Amino acid sequence: MTATPEPIDHIERWRRIVVARREQHDAICAAQGRTTGDYWGRRAEGFRKFVQEAARNTDPFLECLRQRLRAQDDVLDVGAGTGRHTSALAPQVRHITALDPSEAMLAFLHEDIAAQGLNNVDVIAGAWPDAAERAPQVDVAISAHVVYPIEDIVPFLRALDGHARRYCFLNLMAGQPWFDQLDLWEAVHGEARMPQPTYIEVVNVLHQLGCLANVEIVFVETPRVFEGLDEAAERFSETVAAGEDPERVARLRAALQERLQPLDGGRLAFPRGRYPIGTVWWEAGALQNRG
Repeated sequence: MTATPEPIDHIERWRRIVVARREQHDAICAAQGRTTGDYWGRRAEGFRKFVQEAARNTDPFLECLRQRLRAQDDVLDVGAGTGRHTSALAPQVRHITALDPSEAMLAFLHEDIAAQGLNNVDVIAGAWPDAAERAPQVDVAISAHVVYPIEDIVPFLRALDGHARRYCFLNLMAGQPWFDQLDLWEAVHGEARMPQPTYIEVVNVLHQLGCLANVEIVFVETPRVFEGLDEAAERFSETVAAGEDPERVARLRAALQERLQPLDGGRLAFPRGRYPIGTVWWEAGALQNRG
């Protein structure tokens, strides 16, 4: 007789991964007399630059969405940030609602909406799923690179599923963040960075909830170019919790100097490489009254 393997609680496993990474980051910040409460507010400007850089390259997530979106669709973008996907999709659908908790991020989104003359975009300031009651029912709900710090993942997924009539899409890294793989955290703090969840963890959570999700893995280039060491250090200071501590900042700059490659005009770049990104999607309603 074959023994039945003990089932894995993937929901609890997700929670443990998220908590361990957050507690590590919080502890480093607390030692500096800082909090992570306005993490995305402090990163908003640098994140917008990243989004503008990324927009010049092919986005496999957008390509996956465009294959399934219709001109008459209403879309909900949860964790829209500065609007990378909202701005790109708005001209191709009937209406899109962008939701994000960071006022600083949304300020940039409002600027871009006005600059592009988009009149079919609504913006909601709030965190998901707390703000779900203020969001409309839509045909397609999307969320890109948002779920990593969500400890209680099930309400997030159920609310996303419950707001969509046709499809739900998630976009996640298929490995650890490329900046983690560069060992910047280790260089600054002298300890290994705790991992964050990847696409396979959310696939397993969905499976535990009775949803057999579709997965598409695409390898993308990771070009990151900086005008100089000062800009690179500024962009990564918050990511690796260097703060304003001179010693930590010096270690970050040294690590960046070692890892960056010189370009013309004094610019610097990380080594190019192909990085796996996972799109996870399912037909709406798969999570209702299950699990």
